[in-house]
Amino acid sequence: MIGSDILIECLKEQGVSTIFGMPGTQNIHIYDSLLRRGSGTIKPYLVRHEYSATMMADGYARATGDVGVAITVPGPGASNASTGILEAYTDCIPVLLITGQSHSETYKRHPSKMFHGLDQMRFFDPITKYCAIARTTSEIPIVVENAFKAMKNGRPGPTVLEFPMDVTSGNANVRMPQRVERYDLPAPQNSDINSAIDEIKKSRFPLIFAGSAVVHTKARNELKLLSEKLNAPVIISRCAKGALSEDHQLALQICYGYLGKEALKHADCLIAIGTRFTSIDTRNWTMQLPKSFIQIDEDENEIGREYPCDIGVVGDLKLSLQALIEDVSTDRNGWDEVLPKLRAKSNSQPPLPIIHELQDVLPKDTIYSIDVHSLGYSSFAEFPIYDPHTFLHPNIGVALGYSYPAAIGAKAAFPERPVVCFCGDGGFMMGAMEMATAMKYGLNVVAIVVNDDALTAIKGSQITNFEGRSIDTELYNPDFVDFAKSFGVDAWRVENLEEFKPILSKALKAEKPTLIEVVMHEYQDKLIDSIGWLHSERLRLNSF
Repeated sequence: MIGSDILIECLKEQGVSTIFGMPGTQNIHIYDSLLRRGSGTIKPYLVRHEYSATMMADGYARATGDVGVAITVPGPGASNASTGILEAYTDCIPVLLITGQSHSETYKRHPSKMFHGLDQMRFFDPITKYCAIARTTSEIPIVVENAFKAMKNGRPGPTVLEFPMDVTSGNANVRMPQRVERYDLPAPQNSDINSAIDEIKKSRFPLIFAGSAVVHTKARNELKLLSEKLNAPVIISRCAKGALSEDHQLALQICYGYLGKEALKHADCLIAIGTRFTSIDTRNWTMQLPKSFIQIDEDENEIGREYPCDIGVVGDLKLSLQALIEDVSTDRNGWDEVLPKLRAKSNSQPPLPIIHELQDVLPKDTIYSIDVHSLGYSSFAEFPIYDPHTFLHPNIGVALGYSYPAAIGAKAAFPERPVVCFCGDGGFMMGAMEMATAMKYGLNVVAIVVNDDALTAIKGSQITNFEGRSIDTELYNPDFVDFAKSFGVDAWRVENLEEFKPILSKALKAEKPTLIEVVMHEYQDKLIDSIGWLHSERLRLNSF
């Protein structure tokens, strides 16, 4: 069997059904095998920019909880795709990037002299869990299996595989690896569980801080049961939004929102479950934790890594939580008096436009892909999510332009479900060429574009820090409606915010991609005021 056929058969064995990418000289053998061997099993999606290939794969992976796959040429194709790999690395998302490469003989030459030259292993090594070159045709199953083992065990993350043309065109007799599954991990030490239980029993205000490991270990139900048994509210990291359904009475949403901050002030014992304590979640590690701190994780290297902890529990996350649930006290605590008051104060904030109206129209299983923009920031603290796989956002890498390609990836995974991209004008223009992809494959993503002709958050930051001065943040935009219609996309302009909900209802019923431009030039100052990290005020004061 030729190498490119081996590669496609290996991907099929691992359950791959979707690939996002673009053919080119060095991957033509792979694409030919994809046509011959993958037809009816693996559906390829042609992107218009390699940046989008890994973003689509990322959106697919977040929505499904499975591996997302992208394919490019090496060099500029791979470097264009590297932004998506960085985003997957920082957010712990299983994305596989496959690249072709010139003939193996060219490895003797300096990369700067090669067609599409780039030493991809040095380039990608710092931002992947595993990257490798298949040096021979017989190595193809080995590197594929290793990549899936890396993505499915421990904290997920991206991988990169490189296949020279002589390897994909060569022949070999190989054994196809079986589908990789997540390894079973050992149970926690009983002594650590008992120490944690004893510490929790002393607490009157226990607080749970859930991280993304709760999601990828499928321990969400155990999180819910533990919080209910302890009557302990749950704050979450950015990567864990929806880990506890946010219509639950104990869900307080993001750790740095008003409710999260206030809960941390009251807490006398913090139970961190699979939490990495990233710079954004902790505001550059300035977050103050309660004196009593219990950290539970599958990775012993995370215990005490960012904050010293009193008790560390290492082991299978589900088993750890099950052990706690079995033995922790069910005594009531002080939260029943505190939480209603905190919620009442939080709910007194004036409503935000658009973001507070989306769920009036959209069904509960809608997948939201939310970009980096003024109103999008508020989604972490004020937009309830019921399942983490329905909330796509570039959390830690924070790549502007993520949301439209990611929404296409999610829609490719779930064509029957509503998928909404919510973005600003700056971010949308970085992925807008993929309207061609959405039209080509009939992916009826709804794009909501807030148009205020500015990079609003950065402009607000400049004004706040530099005596009212700003530079290079005013945008020159196209007519978004005409622009979208030029692709064949149905499009509407909202100039009166009262028109938004009926137009959204219309867009939702369309059987093709749609775009809603929301004109908000006159609200630019209020949009800046709504961005929490620009202000010291704990609650939003101004209404739109």
